[in-house]
Amino acid sequence: MTANTLKITYGQRENSQRAARERLRRAESGEAFEEQEAAFVLNLEELDDVERLMRRLSLQLLDVITSEHPESIRETARLANRDYREVHRNLKELETLGVIEFTTDGNSKRPILRDGTEAIDLSITFPIDTNTSNSNSRQETSA
Repeated sequence: MTANTLKITYGQRENSQRAARERLRRAESGEAFEEQEAAFVLNLEELDDVERLMRRLSLQLLDVITSEHPESIRETARLANRDYREVHRNLKELETLGVIEFTTDGNSKRPILRDGTEAIDLSITFPIDTNTSNSNSRQETSA
């Protein structure tokens, strides 16, 4: 993984927080420490958020953003061969999740990955730690 990667995780909040606290402790005491392997870590807390991220249409837009670097929402829609309104709605959803952000140039809004990162690494850990995720996200079935 490169240093300019957005790492998206699910079910790993405790591990991420523990690692960050350890890096901070070592830095404050002057000890050597390993840098975080990603530029930014986004831990999704809800299964619904993972589902929204993993939709084919969302993944298609993320691929267009990372591979084509469109200059606007309109160009993103053209490159994805999709309706502008639909792409705008999907991009706003990805922005709400914290995966992308927009830069503004005049009247154009350019979608980019969060914090200017250039790639995404996705990691999901099972079993789900019910202490760190919303237990209502889990669907239970009975026989």
